[in-house]
Amino acid sequence: MTSIVELFPKSRKLAYDTKQQLAQVQNGLLCPSELFISLDELSRQLDLLENLLNRELPAQREIWNRKILELREDASSTRRQGQMYDRMVSSGIRQRRERDELMARR
Repeated sequence: MTSIVELFPKSRKLAYDTKQQLAQVQNGLLCPSELFISLDELSRQLDLLENLLNRELPAQREIWNRKILELREDASSTRRQGQMYDRMVSSGIRQRRERDELMARR
C-alpha cells in the first residue's frame, strides 16, 4: 500500500514540473493542454494524499495536511496563470483572424 511518505515527493516533483511547463507554455514551446493534463494528474495525487492522511498519527497528520495544502495552492496558482495565458493567446489569435478577414474584404 502506498504511503504519504512515498507519494508526497512524487507530487512535489510533479508540482515543480508543472511550473516548468507553465514557463514553456508562456514561451510558446508547449501546448497549454499538456500543462492542464499535468495539473489534473497533480490534483488526483493530492486527493489521494488527503485520503491517506487518516493513516498518519495525529501529530504528523497536521504537518502533512499543511504540506498538501501548500502544494494544492501552488497548483491552483499555476492553473490560474495557465488559464490566463491561454485566454490571452486565444484572444490574440481571434483578433488576428478578425483583422485578416476585415483586410480581405477591402
